[in-house]
Amino acid sequence: MRGKKVKAVKEGTLIATVDIGMTTNTGYCTTIDGRDIKPFTFENTREGFEKFWHSIVATKTRFGCSEVMVGYESTGPYAEPLAQYLMDKPVTMVQVNPLHTKRLKEVNDNSPRKTDDKDPRVIGDVLRLGHALSVVVPEGDAAYLRRLNNARERHVGERTALLNQLQQLVFLIFPEFKKVFNDVTIRTARHILKNYTTPERIGKLHKDELGEEMRRRSMGKFGVQQAELLINLARDTVGIKEGVAGIVLDIRHILVQLEAVNAFIEEIEAEMKKALGRIPCSARILSMKGLGASPWRASSGRWETFQSSGPSRRS
Repeated sequence: MRGKKVKAVKEGTLIATVDIGMTTNTGYCTTIDGRDIKPFTFENTREGFEKFWHSIVATKTRFGCSEVMVGYESTGPYAEPLAQYLMDKPVTMVQVNPLHTKRLKEVNDNSPRKTDDKDPRVIGDVLRLGHALSVVVPEGDAAYLRRLNNARERHVGERTALLNQLQQLVFLIFPEFKKVFNDVTIRTARHILKNYTTPERIGKLHKDELGEEMRRRSMGKFGVQQAELLINLARDTVGIKEGVAGIVLDIRHILVQLEAVNAFIEEIEAEMKKALGRIPCSARILSMKGLGASPWRASSGRWETFQSSGPSRRS
C-alpha cells in the first residue's frame, strides 16, 4: 500500500513535525502563516509520545487551528511506533522524502548539515510546499504480510551473500568445478560440495558410483559422463593447495547456513500464503498471470525466482 500525494496544507492547519531518532525525537509545531513554538525533544516512550501529543493539543488551541497534520521523514523503522500511537488521534499523518529536506536546507542556508532544531523546521517548510505522502499504517493480516515480506527480503539478501561467498571459496580450491556445475545452487552441486568438498576427495571417487549418485540427485540430468569429467578435472585442478582445510570448514559452514536460511524462507512463504488466503481481494490479485503466492521454488532443488509458467529446473 502506497501513500497518496498530499496537496498544499489548508488554512487553519497546525503543522507538527518530528525529526525521528532511535531513542530521542525533536518535535516542532508551526502554522501556515509562520507562527510557531520552539523545537522540543521527547523520547520513544509512552511518556514521551504523550508529551508530544499534549504539546500538539496545547499549540492547536493557542493558535486557534482546526486541524492537525503530523509529518516526518520516511527514514527507516524508527517512526513506526509513533505512527502507531497517532493512529487513533484526530490527525493527518504524512511523510516527506529526505532528499527534499536536504535540498531545502541547502537552499535556506547553503548547508546540508544536520541539526536537531533545524530539521523539524525544514520538514515543516517542505509540508507547506505540498511535498508529502500520506502515511498508510497497515493493520491485521496486511500488517502481518508486510512484516513477513520484510523478513523474506532480508533473508533472501542473506542467502545471496552466502551463495556469493560459496562460489568464491569453491573457485579457490577447485576453479574447474564450474565446467560441470555452472551454478553451485543446484541440488547436485550442493550434494557434491557437502559430501566430498575437496578436489582431492572427488578425484579418488569411482566414476560409476559418483555417476549414479549424480543421476539420482539430478533426476537424470547428470550421470556417468559428467561424473568422469568432474573426477578428471579434480585430479588435474589448478586450485590452491595451502590452507585448504580452513576453506573446507568455511564451505561446510556456509552450506549449513544456506539450508537453515532456505528453510526459514520456506516457512515465511507458507505463512504469507495463509495470510493471503484470509484477505478477500487476494484471490483476484493472484489470478493475474505472472503472480503467485510462492515467489521461490525449493522443491526444484534450486533457489530460483518463481514464475507462473515455464518448466522448473530439477538439477
